[in-house]
Amino acid sequence: MSELKVRNGGFTLIELVVVLAVTGVLVAALAPRAFVYFQDAKKTQAQNDVNLIANAIGQFGKDTALVPYKNNNSSAKVAAKQSGDYDCLYSSSGATVTTTLDSTGSLSWTSSGGVQCQSGQSVSLRDTIENHLITNTPGGSSGNAYVITGRNAWRGPYLPSVPADPWGNSYLVNIGKGDPALATKKAVWVISAGPNGRFETSADANASTVVTAAGDDVIARVQ
Repeated sequence: MSELKVRNGGFTLIELVVVLAVTGVLVAALAPRAFVYFQDAKKTQAQNDVNLIANAIGQFGKDTALVPYKNNNSSAKVAAKQSGDYDCLYSSSGATVTTTLDSTGSLSWTSSGGVQCQSGQSVSLRDTIENHLITNTPGGSSGNAYVITGRNAWRGPYLPSVPADPWGNSYLVNIGKGDPALATKKAVWVISAGPNGRFETSADANASTVVTAAGDDVIARVQ
């Protein structure tokens, strides 16, 4: 009677090599798709965030009849931008823009002729979104608060929080362009620099212009 040979459990070396090779091919094939999926998910999140911030600014305007750039309690009922009011609002979470990350033609987010959102810029030129839409402390002080009584009262908070964008940068708002006293009305929007971290959409556009995002920026129009 011939002796039956029973194979021991487990894989042979050749089988392991084949399995690893097939796994490697699958990973290589799926990795680009997974990367695109995650990037698309981040862009969707950024779009949701800028939409929420833009809507909050719009609601603020309906309540107060003001643009949220004030820093002077004595003139809190005056809509026109005044000395001491802010050019730029930014989310306190995330890295703010620098000149090297401002890829607009005229450095419209960082130059003295722009909205001056540059990190390290004088605090008299920029303030956090939170101070105007969440805590009613423009400039970080309750002494500069918007009025909270009467017909045009601040009725916030208008947002629960303001995160950094999905790539770790601040959201910016060219809020100073909302000055109703400007001879040529300007557009205001909330912006994320997108995956490359560079701001490519100019902060200076006429209100009559259809504003579209440049590069991979993500934006939401306020006015």
